[in-house]
Amino acid sequence: MGSPFVTTQRLRFCDADMVGHVNNAVYAVMYEAGRTELLHRHGLLTADYGVVIVRLEIDFVREMNWPGEVRIETEVARFGTKSLHLRQRLLMDGEITSRALSVLTAIGVDTRRAIPLPAVWRETLANYQTIDDTIT
Repeated sequence: MGSPFVTTQRLRFCDADMVGHVNNAVYAVMYEAGRTELLHRHGLLTADYGVVIVRLEIDFVREMNWPGEVRIETEVARFGTKSLHLRQRLLMDGEITSRALSVLTAIGVDTRRAIPLPAVWRETLANYQTIDDTIT
């Protein structure tokens, strides 16, 4: 079993309201940054393959406040035939602020249609699978 992929993002002043409370939509943006950086860093977003999100669930645990840095942890929950299920969490100052589950579908860039998850994705991302929950 592997460990989560970790990246960080700095909160911006415009992410917050007048009292420094970060808007709930920013949580989704942070999760997107974590997913995208994981795939990009490993060269999985190519001229041939893309990805679209088909589901996103977010559980809000505590508020985030500006200013600050957000730790984004991303792990593979399972591989489907044409989908990738990710579990993520956001942390500030070592405390969990939210948890998310997302489902991504691989698409052919030229056809814009779902394709079987490329083998290289499975091989590369297996390092971030923290539980054995492979589906077909």
